[in-house]
Amino acid sequence: MSTPKPQTITVEFDDGSKRIAPFETLPHSLQSEIMRQPFTSEPNPQPEGQRFILLEWDDGWKEVIQLDPTCTEIHRYYVISREEHVGRLSLKKPDGYPELLEITRKPFSLEKITFLDTFRLALERSEKEGMKAEHFFALAKEENSLSQMIDALRLAVREGGMDLQVLISQESDVPLEVYEEIRQKLGIKAGSRQQDVLDFITYLAKAASLE
Repeated sequence: MSTPKPQTITVEFDDGSKRIAPFETLPHSLQSEIMRQPFTSEPNPQPEGQRFILLEWDDGWKEVIQLDPTCTEIHRYYVISREEHVGRLSLKKPDGYPELLEITRKPFSLEKITFLDTFRLALERSEKEGMKAEHFFALAKEENSLSQMIDALRLAVREGGMDLQVLISQESDVPLEVYEEIRQKLGIKAGSRQQDVLDFITYLAKAASLE
């Protein structure tokens, strides 16, 4: 099941009047910021059918982002340098239009990417054109980080006296503090939306129950 797409945005004023606009007409940065807010997010009813990407930096920082479920594989990772450095992670999709993620946190220090498999990054070549330089990274497959995450989840559940089945069922009365405790033990953070982390924990819990 695909994540619902926002269609319109409504602003209501104190005199009762309203302004409605197509969501897609908003600047992309504003769209992203709105979709990061808790009020626009709901638990994904089928997180096991979704696709997530796990980003790991050389300082131990880890981020999780939920992707369009039609993404099939990593295309490439590269960094564009102008006045600042911005990483670009491109993922292939069947429709031919790639999913493009911007990596603004220490893009040269991104160490590993996990999407289906785990890949370690290494700078391969740099190309300079005028005031812009592009730095392309090679991806070498290594031990899958998701397996380590599943083991860490099992340990967190056992040490916290939690019930794995409760996480799988996504019961609405599960306190957010339970997810926060697991998130801290896994050492992961939201790359975009906090809901992505909650869905990722459920995804891991379902995977753990099948092994």
